[in-house]
Amino acid sequence: MTILDKAKFLLIPSGYKSAKVYSIFPSSGAFDFTFARTGDDATRQNVNGLIETKSANIPRLNHYNNGCPSLILEGSATNIQVRSEEFNNAAWTKRIDLTVTANQVNSPTGQLEADKIQRGSTSGSNNYIYDYATKSSASQLSVATSIFVKQGEGDFFAFRSQGLYVNGRGDAIYQFSTNTLTTSATGQFSVINSSVEQYPNGWFRISVTFNTDTHTQISTYFCPRATTGTIDTSDTSTTSFVYLWGCQVEESTGSSSYIKTEGNPVTRNFDNCVNTLTFTLGADATFYFDFNVETHKTNGERLFAGTNSGLNKFLRLQTYKSGLNYFSYISASSNNGTSNTLISTSENLVPFFQRNKLAIQLSGNTFKIFLNGSQIKTGTVTGNFDVLNGEAIVSDFGESVTGNSTRKIFTHAIFDETLTTTELTTLTTL
Repeated sequence: MTILDKAKFLLIPSGYKSAKVYSIFPSSGAFDFTFARTGDDATRQNVNGLIETKSANIPRLNHYNNGCPSLILEGSATNIQVRSEEFNNAAWTKRIDLTVTANQVNSPTGQLEADKIQRGSTSGSNNYIYDYATKSSASQLSVATSIFVKQGEGDFFAFRSQGLYVNGRGDAIYQFSTNTLTTSATGQFSVINSSVEQYPNGWFRISVTFNTDTHTQISTYFCPRATTGTIDTSDTSTTSFVYLWGCQVEESTGSSSYIKTEGNPVTRNFDNCVNTLTFTLGADATFYFDFNVETHKTNGERLFAGTNSGLNKFLRLQTYKSGLNYFSYISASSNNGTSNTLISTSENLVPFFQRNKLAIQLSGNTFKIFLNGSQIKTGTVTGNFDVLNGEAIVSDFGESVTGNSTRKIFTHAIFDETLTTTELTTLTTL
């Protein structure tokens, strides 16, 4: 028997239908989740690793790299880059030596719709493609730019985010042979984070978040290269090329799931996921999460809440940004509604942008927190924790929240007992 077999409630994303996510147990359905999302613009990776669109109210189980599926839960997000798949369109400006040939290879959807972008000289000024999008305000904002790229000829691919040239810019250079992404920034721009995700059939999704300048627009530039360098430096090749598909520009730290655009920006609406029925726990309980937080928009958004109907008795995981650190703070009520901080906003203990296995054990007025195989916090509060001792609660992954983060939930379990230190260590080891 595994430790998860001891759980009173267990969600391992596997079964779903419209408006429903099924839990493993109990079989009564007491821990099944109701699900809602309006609109038909949400995407996921299917069992073959290909990107596909899911209709309104259909949960998204994501199969990244043919691994065990995760449940994608996201706040609203807008791709402000138009013609996200149409690099041959006039919206994208092509420098004089660069050519675009539409629909040359299968895209990450498996359809023949990815474009070939090829340089025609060694010139640094004549071999890139670009377009601009309009930001929500002429302020310095966190903007995540992502693009799906596949190697053609040449080992390097460069892209840039820029407002006004005199204000600086953010650059990224990707090397295919080493799977290495190098980022830099000048002037008002600064690098916040970056990532590279591998997709089937030689595709990579490259994402970089920059803090921008104060210009009202943000431009995106792409350039195929044989040697390292930014989009506007000379190269040794006159024939290097890449395949591109799916450009996304969003006001966020980190990129959310892909949103297709045509002539206008497109907004994907938020996911609403809360378990169907209330349940009760005894004097001791352990809440377990295997999850990854992939974006951040605002502080204080709820990643998870175990709460009663009055919302005054709770266990909560919420978002926080301090400088360049992005993490979750944790609070729980005791003594009939008094809020207690278990992990504060000054403690960067549960970081975003990585997979985490987190266990929060509550026993009377004592708590222990384990993360990725180690105990990271312990303490006591005044009075017993309110979500224990028969209080009727539900598990809520961000109900009706428009600005919440992108989360991938691999496992969520609740144990109606005290686990041993060995069990907590084993349970949370990556």
